[in-house]
Amino acid sequence: MRCCPALSVSFGKLPRPFAVVVTALLCACAHTPTDPRERLSWYRQNADAPVAGFDYARNLRWEALGNQALAVWPRRDAGFLLEMVSPCPGLDEARAIRISNGDGRVRTRVDAVHVLSMPGAPPMQRPACPIHLISPIRPPTAEPAGELRDVVEPDAGA
Repeated sequence: MRCCPALSVSFGKLPRPFAVVVTALLCACAHTPTDPRERLSWYRQNADAPVAGFDYARNLRWEALGNQALAVWPRRDAGFLLEMVSPCPGLDEARAIRISNGDGRVRTRVDAVHVLSMPGAPPMQRPACPIHLISPIRPPTAEPAGELRDVVEPDAGA
């Protein structure tokens, strides 16, 4: 039985309905975008018109989408696509980031993403990456979130 161009499955003597269900599940898994460019494309397709900002929340979760964009989730049911003015060094490999927020609100052209640490590298201060666009993400229906990480909370004095 063949359902996907890159997937060929032989089920031998299994009942046909079972084989069809398993094949459909394998095809669905095979088409979940894992490449950051594909994920960014998916988020752009599922984003609404850009907004001026959003309310910052503790326990903000994030997913890097290359070195110039990321998806952030202040709540389970509310996500935002953040796109930077230019490439943000280390964002695509970052383990920890901080997002500036004045008065508890993240705003375009005012706030920035700060990459704090990368795998195998000691924490260090990197240049801020100004946020150019913030677009709300429509709630996903079938697309699972990628690997989400916690945003590092700013110090009380920062």
